[in-house]
Amino acid sequence: MRQMQKVQSQVPVLGSIGKHQSSLFKKSFQKTGEPELDRPISVTIETVPLSGKMKARYEKYREHLGLPPLAVTMDSTQINKLLYYNLKISNLVHLVEELNQQKNAALKEYLQEDMELVLLSSMSVVVDQTLSQELDKAEKLYLNTDSDGDLSLYIEGSAPNGKAIKQSSLEIFDFQRANFCWKLDKRGRTAIAQILIDGTTCPGSTKANPKKLNRTPDYLKL
Repeated sequence: MRQMQKVQSQVPVLGSIGKHQSSLFKKSFQKTGEPELDRPISVTIETVPLSGKMKARYEKYREHLGLPPLAVTMDSTQINKLLYYNLKISNLVHLVEELNQQKNAALKEYLQEDMELVLLSSMSVVVDQTLSQELDKAEKLYLNTDSDGDLSLYIEGSAPNGKAIKQSSLEIFDFQRANFCWKLDKRGRTAIAQILIDGTTCPGSTKANPKKLNRTPDYLKL
C-alpha cells in the first residue's frame, strides 16, 4: 500500500478511502487512499430512471462543472428517458478481510488515527451510450487492484480478466459512505470488525473509535 498522501489518482472509485463534506445542495469526497486487493470484490449494479431528487442532484453536478442544463442539450422526451446507475459494494465481508491483511497495514493505521476517514461504498453515475450498453449486458461488476497498483472497477466476462471501466467515463454525481467498526483480534491487536453503512451503530463490543476498545486482558478483570 503506497502512502495515502501519494495516491496516483485523486478521482474516487468505489472502495476509496477519504473525507466527505455535505450540504443541502452539494456532496463532495476527497480521496486520500485506497486498499490493495488480492481478490475481486463484488459490486451490484442497479439501473434507475433519472428523475425527482436525483435529477436535481445531477443538474447541480453539471452546473458545478460549468455544463449547460439538460433542457438546453436535449428535448423533454430525451430527458424523460435518462437513466443512471447505482453501483454498490456488495461483499463487505471480503473487503474487511482484505483491509485486515498485512499489505494494508499502513492504510489501517491511518483509519485508526483519523476518525473522519470513510469508505466510498456506493455511487450514482451517468455514463455515455456505449458504456451504458455494456453495463446493461453485464452480469457482474467487481473491484480489484490493476497491474499498476490502482483500484479499478471491472465488467466481468468481457475479457479473460474482465474489462476495466475508465473512471473518466463515469459522471459521479452522488455517493454514499460507510464507516468502520473495530475490535481486538485473538492476539489483542486492533482489527476492523465490519464496515458500517450510514445510519447504524457498531454492534456488541465493537467500537466506532478503536481507541475506546477495552485492552484489559481477561485475567486482570475483576
